[in-house]
Amino acid sequence: MREKGVHVSVEQRIIIKILAKEGVNPTEILRRLQAQFGDNTLSRTRVFAWHNEFSGGREKVENQSHDRRPRTSMTSQHLEDSEPHRGR
Repeated sequence: MREKGVHVSVEQRIIIKILAKEGVNPTEILRRLQAQFGDNTLSRTRVFAWHNEFSGGREKVENQSHDRRPRTSMTSQHLEDSEPHRGR
């Protein structure tokens, strides 16, 4: 049973971390995750990437925050364009 509040991808990262530290190869980790999580399993690429991170000494299972610009922006032009046109 899953704990509330823990995202399935974080659960899988915890498993990858433990198994990587035990020396389990990423192909075997992927097989085990697929058996446990089915269609909700991380992609092969992500499993291998996380395995590499944890094998290299990473400890945190959360995504690292990084500065980047927002994906959307609000400008006065956007606001004007979204207002309903009156008199039509």
